[in-house]
Amino acid sequence: MTNSRRKFLYRSAALTGAGLFGNLSWLGAEFANAQSLSGYKALVGVFLYGGNDANNTLVPITNYASYSAVRTAGSNIQIPQAQLLPITPKSPPNSGQTFGLHPDLIDIHPLYAQGKLAVICNAGMLIAPLTKAQYQAGMNRPLNLFSHSDQQNQWQGLIPGAAQRTGWAGRISDKISIANAGAQIPTMVSVSGASVFNFGGTTGPFVIPSAGGVSLSGTGTDAISVARIGGVQQLLTTSGTNQIVGSAAAVLSNALVAASSADPVLTGPLSPAITAAFTVGGKLLNTSLANQLKQVARLIEAQAALGIKRQFFFVSMGGFDNHSALVKDQSALFQQLSPALSAFYNYTVAAGVDSDVTTFTMSDFSRTFIGNGNAGTDHAWGSHHLVLGGAVKGGDFYGTFPTLAVKGPDDSGGNGAWVPTTAVDQIGATLASWFGVAGVDLPYVFPNLSRFATPNLGFV
Repeated sequence: MTNSRRKFLYRSAALTGAGLFGNLSWLGAEFANAQSLSGYKALVGVFLYGGNDANNTLVPITNYASYSAVRTAGSNIQIPQAQLLPITPKSPPNSGQTFGLHPDLIDIHPLYAQGKLAVICNAGMLIAPLTKAQYQAGMNRPLNLFSHSDQQNQWQGLIPGAAQRTGWAGRISDKISIANAGAQIPTMVSVSGASVFNFGGTTGPFVIPSAGGVSLSGTGTDAISVARIGGVQQLLTTSGTNQIVGSAAAVLSNALVAASSADPVLTGPLSPAITAAFTVGGKLLNTSLANQLKQVARLIEAQAALGIKRQFFFVSMGGFDNHSALVKDQSALFQQLSPALSAFYNYTVAAGVDSDVTTFTMSDFSRTFIGNGNAGTDHAWGSHHLVLGGAVKGGDFYGTFPTLAVKGPDDSGGNGAWVPTTAVDQIGATLASWFGVAGVDLPYVFPNLSRFATPNLGFV
């Protein structure tokens, strides 16, 4: 290949738009242990950036006094008992007690009684099962606890003691993408930019905007654009023997295919099913999260036409770093989160794919049980997370709710930062197994999983 031709291909990379692909691959190469998969399934990860306060997300009603005494001391950050949305777990060790969801999770509250919503209790980053005594002795502490960037990367990466260069969603894509051979878009789709979560060792994400399409810069129907694309496509068929240039050409070729296939799906009018599901109170939901989930719904709706059997979507919300005004600000955030999740679930029901789509929340960490002087809370550790979908074994808790006692058996220090009793690895492995990752491939996706006695929590 001549030098000028290399330069032309390099410059033509602008055609891939704003990060449509994250690395020099699409469908990946590590397929030796991938199993043949049938049917369609999708995972939707919702990251709540900033550290969601789990202590006000899920509140004990049976033992409300233990919660109220701390959350009204010095800084009144409690949720009044009368406002809580009651739920009752069925399984030990939490059975026999009543809890309450935050009042602004009212849209998804009914899903718990319907068996479509489950709670994962006191989960977080762990290197190995850990007691308070071991933590205080300095054993098996995750790196840089209570740091936003570090804990976000570790939550998403799950490779202890190393730089997080790939994420467990991306590594799932590495092992699953063979099921999507011949698909027109990649397995991993992010509607929230490129993060470590989305990158595998051999696959990268397809990044799309929260509204609108993915037409590539430099394309169009005018004569110049048509000629430009025609020239690029001709060059891509003759990449020569240089492997790096050939790989780059493959990325660009795949980007052209994905963009041309996905753009009509993402720019056309919303289908009646999506419109009906996302219309609340006579108005179409227009929050950032709702718009991201509409994009997800569009691609799910087009999965047969796109030739894809497995899809992993990443969406997110920010604003959960509530060092002040916790009650007011978390309420406003949940007023966006709850109706968006409910609308998306209602879409999956209307589309007949509710048992094929599982949605779950993630966050940096929880926040301290003790409030600070600004009516807020500070960085903590173990948190509660939600999982919803038709395949979820809901109406129950998974994991153990912590003892709400400052300096108690679950408090890592003296401000109510709970030592997790469930690892993120266990949550991810449970979802991955449902998604179709073979047991033999789980150590590749979750290198630390073998340290935990129960790799599958059974919530789906």
